[in-house]
Amino acid sequence: MKANKVLYRDTRNGKIAGVCSGLSEYLNVDVSLIRLIWVIFTIFGGAGVFLYIIAALIIPRKFENEVEVIVDEEDDNRLTRDMDNAVIFGVCAGIAKHFNIDVSIVRIIFLLLGLYFAAGIFLYIVLALILPKN
Repeated sequence: MKANKVLYRDTRNGKIAGVCSGLSEYLNVDVSLIRLIWVIFTIFGGAGVFLYIIAALIIPRKFENEVEVIVDEEDDNRLTRDMDNAVIFGVCAGIAKHFNIDVSIVRIIFLLLGLYFAAGIFLYIVLALILPKN
C-alpha cells in the first residue's frame, strides 16, 4: 500500500481561494514562487486569471481538521482511462492514477496545453480514442 499526495486549495493560508497556497504545499515549494509564476502567466500569457478561476473550481478545498490519505490497493501498471473518476472521458484520471499524482494537476496541464498550444485538445482526443477503459 502506498499513500498518494492530494492537491487541495489551502484557504486557511491563501490570499484569494487558496490555489497558490495549496499548490505550494503539494509541490513543497515557497508560495511566493507559485504566486510569481501565476503573475507571469497573467501578464505574458493573458490566461492567468482564467486559469486561477478554473483551478479554484477544479481543486477541492481542504478543511482545517481534515486529514486524508488515499490508499491505492491495485498494482496495475497499465495506462487506462479511469471511468470511475472521469469528468469527460477519464483520460486525466487515468494518467493521474497511473503516475500516482493528483488528478487536478493533470487536468491543469491539459488545460494549459489546450490554451497555449492547442495540442492539449488534440492529445486528449487521441488518448481518449486509444486508451482502454479500466
